[in-house]
Amino acid sequence: MKRITLLSALLLSATTAFAGQLQLGSNVRVLTLNGEPVDAYHQNLDIGPGSQVITVRYDALFEANAEDHEFVRSPVQVIRFESMPNERYMLQAPIMDLRQARHFAEDPHFQLTRSDGERIAHRTWSRDELLAELLARP
Repeated sequence: MKRITLLSALLLSATTAFAGQLQLGSNVRVLTLNGEPVDAYHQNLDIGPGSQVITVRYDALFEANAEDHEFVRSPVQVIRFESMPNERYMLQAPIMDLRQARHFAEDPHFQLTRSDGERIAHRTWSRDELLAELLARP
């Protein structure tokens, strides 16, 4: 029994040692991570090393006053990037006023950086672009 407990502890610590994290900025909503649904409004997501595929959208609430508000949501975007073990990444959208947010939501471009601020290369598709690319393959 002690061996099983020790083995379980070692496996758990090894898994944790390789885990990274994706932090979401304000108004960034991840819908899925590697095909798995993500609970609404999570700000920190655990990720493993290797290829990461997320579906994301810009999702902001603007309140003019207590009775007047507007949601601004972009279409879903698909982002793919490669993550390294034990690295922290941030996915952000710019801070904007309502007019800027409406314009941004038409064609969102999210910024992906490491914790040291270095930008991370990634590929982004709209759902239509991804579908067209997949259908064009032989």
